[in-house]
Amino acid sequence: MNTAEIKQSITQKLNKLDIDQLFLVDNLLNQLTSYLNQTSTQRASELPDPLASLRNSDFVGCFSGDPDLATHSEEIAHQILSQTGDHQR
Repeated sequence: MNTAEIKQSITQKLNKLDIDQLFLVDNLLNQLTSYLNQTSTQRASELPDPLASLRNSDFVGCFSGDPDLATHSEEIAHQILSQTGDHQR
C-alpha cells in the first residue's frame, strides 16, 4: 500500500465512527504522534554511553564479590541454584 491508499483506508474507517470514538482516536493519534516525534528526536541526537549510565547507576557497587565475577558467573549461578533447591526440599 502506498501513502494515499493508507490514508484513504483510514478515512473510510474514521467515517464509520461516532463522535465519542472520534475523540478517542484523535487523543490516541495525538499521543502516538508525540511519542513518535520524541523517539525520532532521541535517535537523531547523540545517545548517552550505556556503559557510563551503568557506572553512574546505583547498581554498580551495590554488592561485593569477585573482581572477575563475570568470568565465573555461570559457575556461581549453578552454585546458587543448587543451594536454593536444597532449601526448598
